Formats: sequence, structure tokens, C-alpha cells
Amino acid sequence: MSRRSSQDNKLLLDTSFLLPILGFETSDRVMRAFYKLSSYELYYNDVSILEALWKIVKVVKGVEEELSRIVEGITAIRETMKYAAIDGKAVENAVYMYKLGHKDMVDNLLYSVAVSRNLKLLTIDKDLVEFLEKHSLARDIVISPEELK
Repeated sequence: MSRRSSQDNKLLLDTSFLLPILGFETSDRVMRAFYKLSSYELYYNDVSILEALWKIVKVVKGVEEELSRIVEGITAIRETMKYAAIDGKAVENAVYMYKLGHKDMVDNLLYSVAVSRNLKLLTIDKDLVEFLEKHSLARDIVISPEELK
């Protein structure tokens, strides 16, 4: 298998794709993508779990079933996906992107981890894609749900 096809098979999931695993619906685009993910090697980063929790605490009522589902979801993520760590190269690139004007450090870090770890970033974030194109940064690292095979 070539290096290119190996990278194509490895996906770092953006936060939107972790939310359903934690028991929270997102867009139809995200939900439809789940049918195609079984043929990919999936990766996550704790930055996405933190961002998901920020979103969840705004809507969660604190009911025991909800909290139990979130904990089960985090366990499922950790047991079924590989961890893509943030390294120095990713931090440098994320800060560079911030200085260029992209102020979402979560997106910057996830994109930069994907670059550093030779992964694709699965995202529905149009602003990130536009920023990458505007600044001639590697756009081929990012994949949308519609581009999944």
C-alpha cells in the first residue's frame, strides 16, 4: 500500500463527529457519514472531547442517564479509536495559523495534528477550508463527509 493511500485511510475526527457517540445529534451531513466510517482507521484527540463537553454542558440537564451516556461515549471513543497526540510541530503550526488570522485554536490544533501525524481531518467546517485555501495551506489534508468513499 502506498503512503498516499495509507494516509487516505486514516481519519482524525473533528468534534462534530464525536458528538453523536456521546449521545448528541448533529447535522444530517455528520450522521450520514457514519455509514462510511467503518472502512477507515479512526483517530481522536482530547481537544475534541473537551470541545464536545463545552457544547454538551450547555444543553445537558444533568440527568443520570445523560451523564452515563456521555461517559459510555468517551469510553467507546477511547477503546475503538486511536489517539493522535499533539506534538511540537502541531503546536507550532496551530500558533502560525492563529497569527495568520484563524482564531479557533481547536480547529488549528486538530488540523495541525492531522498534518503532523499524516492523517486526514474529517470536518464540516467551511470556515477552516476557506482559511486554508486563502493562505495556500494544505487543503488536501481536510476531507468532508461527501468525500468519504
